[in-house]
Amino acid sequence: MYCVKCGNKTEKSVPTGDNINREICTDCDYINYVNPKIIVGALPIFSGSVLLCKRDIEPGFGKWTLPSGFMEMDESLEEGAKREAHEEANLELNIKYLHTTYSLPKIGQVYMLFLSEILNDDYAAMHETSEVKLFSLNEIPWNKIAFSAVTFALKNYIEDSENGFPGKCHSNYN
Repeated sequence: MYCVKCGNKTEKSVPTGDNINREICTDCDYINYVNPKIIVGALPIFSGSVLLCKRDIEPGFGKWTLPSGFMEMDESLEEGAKREAHEEANLELNIKYLHTTYSLPKIGQVYMLFLSEILNDDYAAMHETSEVKLFSLNEIPWNKIAFSAVTFALKNYIEDSENGFPGKCHSNYN
């Protein structure tokens, strides 16, 4: 491998004070830390129904998901969730609270999904999405959900709605 800072060769070793093998530059001593990616998104609600997006890209092509994607540099979690909802479904949202955290350490991803109120009625499929649809809680297409994090969030939302919305964050380590 090569250093992302100066371009010289790297070697794997454990830096002083660390306990994980890292790529370290043999010239400038830069340590290349590879860390998980943060996925931000929304659990968008309108009149008790949840809006799902049918994916028009892989992974999960043709399956339903919540509007979400990789967080960008220089944005907050909430800004990222709103941006992704707008990019995928033309949604304008009022974020209520962090509803779901979901860790996927084997693939280096952490989901952070916000329970959100839909503010506009002109939502529509955008880039990466072939269809958007409001589903009542008893119509969710469980066998066509793209990701385990989405299933986890939706099941907890249903439980919350049955229990009067306790407003807590649900976490899972997978």
